[in-house]
Amino acid sequence: MILYALPMLGVNFSLVLLVSYITKYAVDVLLIAPAAIGAVVGAARIWDAVTDPLAGYWSDRTNSRFGRRRPWLLASAAPITVFGIMAWSPPMGLEGTALVVWMAIAIFGFNAAVTIFLVPHQALGAELSDDYHDRTMIFARRQQVGVVGMMLALVGGVTLLSTSDDPRTAALWLSLGAGGLCLATIVPSTWLLRERSDYHGRGGQSGGGTLRDVLANPHARRLYVMILVEHMGSGASMVLAPFFMAYVIERPEMTGMIFVPYTVSQFLVIPVWSALSRRVGKKLTWLVGMAIGALGYSTLFFVGQGDLTLMFLVVTLTGSASACGSVMGSSILADVIDYDEVHTGQRKEGAYYSLYTFLYKGSGGIMAMLAGASLQWVGFVPNADQTDETKFVITVLMSLVPLACVVGGGLIFLTFRLTESEHALIREQLDS
Repeated sequence: MILYALPMLGVNFSLVLLVSYITKYAVDVLLIAPAAIGAVVGAARIWDAVTDPLAGYWSDRTNSRFGRRRPWLLASAAPITVFGIMAWSPPMGLEGTALVVWMAIAIFGFNAAVTIFLVPHQALGAELSDDYHDRTMIFARRQQVGVVGMMLALVGGVTLLSTSDDPRTAALWLSLGAGGLCLATIVPSTWLLRERSDYHGRGGQSGGGTLRDVLANPHARRLYVMILVEHMGSGASMVLAPFFMAYVIERPEMTGMIFVPYTVSQFLVIPVWSALSRRVGKKLTWLVGMAIGALGYSTLFFVGQGDLTLMFLVVTLTGSASACGSVMGSSILADVIDYDEVHTGQRKEGAYYSLYTFLYKGSGGIMAMLAGASLQWVGFVPNADQTDETKFVITVLMSLVPLACVVGGGLIFLTFRLTESEHALIREQLDS
């Protein structure tokens, strides 16, 4: 479990730093138009989502003496490092269209490299145990290590970038550190980890047939629709958080610190979610998490200038909810894959997790594009006082839109039917 979870430290540090701050860095430091960088970031997320099914399908069908997943994990380390450095450190002489093209290549490349890691890594987690509750523990440990990487990015990295007198130099050193951390955690952990050999050669036989099998799974359909709706709103939150701190609360120097309760609450509450799921089941646990998230987003609408205490409360609630969704979603999907094996005799973890992340990233990418376009449309001016209309649009995109999506996702998830008792019957069939 340690070997499996450890690479999330470097990957999440690199990924969260880019997702959370590259838009503001590009607008305020590189002076790229908000709509342009919003389009790049959003399109890259969508492209990243499109490549997820390919990564999942190919890893399912990979046969080597190193296993199905480990070759992909090892191959991701160097590209994550190189493209991350490119994104944060474009040449000083670049400007205009050339600078936008450079950023597009870097961000597209980085997202593709992260896909090569994340999809096989999630699939590998589902293969480590057949037990209903052990799977929750496996993904809980993965999430906890990832939260530490997130904390390094949001608290350390964002604070440094938002307060530095020379943000370009700070960004260069951060990108070098992030890349080094990825190499140091991915390569040795993956090399030492072992995969179960009885799943080799049991991936889907064709791309179209695999997709039909996934979509024919009634439990998967409900889960995927819920993910698409629920994450559509929160996709803009990470992108707009620095703008919210700088122009609504008007405390940009606290941008990094505001993520302290967000990440700490995630880390501390993960064992609570795991324990609760053993008592009441994964479905009810996730619904409780959604309710807490809805409370946080509704409270965010009332946060105004200088309201740091209320903002700390909001991010504590939304952080706790986010941790619940990440752990329960990954664990439940592993159970859904067992249902597929009963009907097809195949193990298609890569295909299932790739579509899961496709919907997760695609919805976030759409919202990133809409967020950038909304700032441009409402008359956003970098490094200046914003109009009341601009502040209102930022607030609505940060609060009411995610609230509506969480409520909609919760209503859809109420129809999900794969319980612990039904999964036990599935495991009996597979074991026999």
